Amino acid sequence: MPVARLRPLSRHVAALDLHGRFQVATFLVRHRHGLALVDAGFPGWEHAILTAARSLPPPNEITHVVLTHSHGDHVGAVAGVLAHMPAEVLCSERERPFVEGASLARSARGLGRRVALTLHARLAGRGVAPVRVTRTLAEGELVCGMRVVAVPGHTPGQIALVHEADRLVLCGDALFHVRGRIGYDPIPGMTMDREAADASLESIARLGIEDVAPSHGPAILGDAPRRIEAFLRRSRR
Repeated sequence: MPVARLRPLSRHVAALDLHGRFQVATFLVRHRHGLALVDAGFPGWEHAILTAARSLPPPNEITHVVLTHSHGDHVGAVAGVLAHMPAEVLCSERERPFVEGASLARSARGLGRRVALTLHARLAGRGVAPVRVTRTLAEGELVCGMRVVAVPGHTPGQIALVHEADRLVLCGDALFHVRGRIGYDPIPGMTMDREAADASLESIARLGIEDVAPSHGPAILGDAPRRIEAFLRRSRR
């Protein structure tokens, strides 16, 4: 069981830091009718998520589970959450087959990526129960006060979510913030398309929103576009 810490990021958004095999943040987003859960961590982490949700003022039912992408450390606890709080499950159309169980590894190009994704699926995906997507989200669509932005690269159909009122971007694994440095997933081969990932980071920087919260590591508050652009310059040298 991970140790969970609820960390407010803005008026409507709180990060739930879960420390298990490695740090993963899920997010609880308040809207008019309850809470949206953005990503769900590993299998078994539903108890920490549900406890955090119930600690918030009502209405505190989870009405939507919005998945940025299909890796096991993002979808693992969805089935457990749904067993206690029936909710819509949403992701992009491109990511839907992978959320519902298709192999990301089979769609990867290159032996190294296929091996990395196969190993990740066996480790992070262990115990992940099948999940059916209720409906899919398109670029520009609004859900629970958040605008959908396509950020492929790490996976083919990854999305980011821009909370319009709070001026905050939940960027999934488009960006990692580990040991004070930003970059891509430190595990070689996990980012499926580096060129697409670079373009997605550029699109996040161009949003002009100063606060960006990745799913791994602390939020980057106050200067995210500048730091993203500096990282991209360094990585292209």
